[in-house]
Amino acid sequence: MPVDRFKSTWENLGREDPLWAVLTDPERRHGGWDVDEFLATGAGPIALVRKHVDAAGLSFGERVIDLGCGAGRLANALAAHVHEVVGVDVAQSMVDEANRINRLPERISFVVYDGFRLPFDDESFDSAVTLISLQHSPPALQVNALLELQRVVKPGGVLVVQLPCRPSKREELTADGMRAGIELVDVPAKIGAGQAVTVRARVTNVSGHTWPSGQLIRLGNHWLKDDEPVSWDDGRTDLPFDLAPGAAVELDLAVVAPEVAGEYQLELDVVQEAVTWWAAVGSTPTRTEVVVVPEAVAVAAPAEQPEIVIAARQAPHERKDGGIEMFGVDTNLVRLLFAHCGSEVVTIVPDNMAGDDWESFTYVIRRGETV
Repeated sequence: MPVDRFKSTWENLGREDPLWAVLTDPERRHGGWDVDEFLATGAGPIALVRKHVDAAGLSFGERVIDLGCGAGRLANALAAHVHEVVGVDVAQSMVDEANRINRLPERISFVVYDGFRLPFDDESFDSAVTLISLQHSPPALQVNALLELQRVVKPGGVLVVQLPCRPSKREELTADGMRAGIELVDVPAKIGAGQAVTVRARVTNVSGHTWPSGQLIRLGNHWLKDDEPVSWDDGRTDLPFDLAPGAAVELDLAVVAPEVAGEYQLELDVVQEAVTWWAAVGSTPTRTEVVVVPEAVAVAAPAEQPEIVIAARQAPHERKDGGIEMFGVDTNLVRLLFAHCGSEVVTIVPDNMAGDDWESFTYVIRRGETV
């Protein structure tokens, strides 16, 4: 979808039915939303986001940008937590509606932008929030938007980003089906602080149940120091195909070393997302000692590529209400993109913001000191 088409779609939605275009309740179509009721729906998501930010030891600060602001639902809710909110959208019609129903014009402003570069100086905001917005952007614009948010947030500031990963209908495995044998095949003994590397492991289904692909069954990892968790949500790699009892597959897993040098344990386990890590129900993870040093270390790539790739782009899916397309972004791509820019994905929280048909996550990111 070219950017012109993307912008045109939202311009038309903003002119025809802006509040419904943001919250597509079928009973509220054709002007069915009461403005105050519409704006009130923003309080819950922002309160939850604030909880995630506080839990990460971060702060919104005083000035926050709301990217993909639409009619200003979340911007008005954010004003209860910060002094100044600037909402930004690609559609002038949406910005016009946001200004029309703005309840705090002395502290909330709305700006249109071209979809590529945000019209703000580097490091001019304390924080950034984007919810149920980037999921509708074409893939190239998604990546560009993430980089732009990184640019305009101050070092040490926080970015809160919600993105779907992929369409999914999850069927929860029983505990006795969650039994994996994990054998390390290729793991560097030494990694630079904050360095992204690829490790390889052979995963064997040692249960009596077939593991179905597409059910959010993934190889993942944790970092521990002296048996205490340092980073729990790091890399993920999907099961590439159904794995029958006794069958095995070799998987590449992209991991990011802790930011502080020292001796760590790299633990690999299997997880069914939004259900449990399998070690919690009796499966046996595997660990290895890794030394993290201050400088990046040259690491050879695995000799052969296993039968799996990171899904950096998902095919677009039409919304059931007939509206704009949805695009997923793989969690590894988000994590590695910000790591490459010197920032840290502190927390990845499953959410339901993209609807029942999508696996979606909210990312809390600490903006690094360098880009």
